[in-house]
Amino acid sequence: MLLVIGLVVSGASFGEAIQYTSEITPKYFNDVWKKQYDMATRIDYDLERKIFDFYIKENLYLTGFTITRDQANSLIEAIDKYKEWNLKASSKKVMLEKEISKVNTYQTFWKVGNGDWNFGYGVSLSVIFFSQSDEIHQLVVSFPKFKNKYNEYSSHNPETIYLGYKEAMKLRDALTEKAVLGFIEKSKKQALIESEFN
Repeated sequence: MLLVIGLVVSGASFGEAIQYTSEITPKYFNDVWKKQYDMATRIDYDLERKIFDFYIKENLYLTGFTITRDQANSLIEAIDKYKEWNLKASSKKVMLEKEISKVNTYQTFWKVGNGDWNFGYGVSLSVIFFSQSDEIHQLVVSFPKFKNKYNEYSSHNPETIYLGYKEAMKLRDALTEKAVLGFIEKSKKQALIESEFN
């Protein structure tokens, strides 16, 4: 499933944001069918401000949040803790549902369909360890209500997202400084190649 946002340049961060990755596929829980389904996501990276914009495609909404380098490091630490707990819970054949930590965001944003963007304050995400069974343990990210900075009557309740072990590790690796620097270097080389074909 592809997430189509329109422009490569992000409309949410107002910086020199370029598409970084769309390879991470979390799931959401459908209350009607009582099953988890894939969600389309995308991460943009702002080269000037060194921030990440996360986009999550919900049924009617395009939801997102921005994190700084320090906040990304906090999320990496939470995922490392999830990895440690996953190994322990799997080896002991136990089930657990427990919050790992809170991770702050810089800002939140959302829109309905092709409507205008709504911008909200930064919030604290709950990063949770959740066992589906004694062998399958997911990383869960739960969001509080997003409130519009400029309209007190506008708000949004984002879907909770569930990541399996492989998806959680993909997210962790994508957030590392090493991966970002590698991506920037690759982007510069590609831009240099393309500049020769004007």
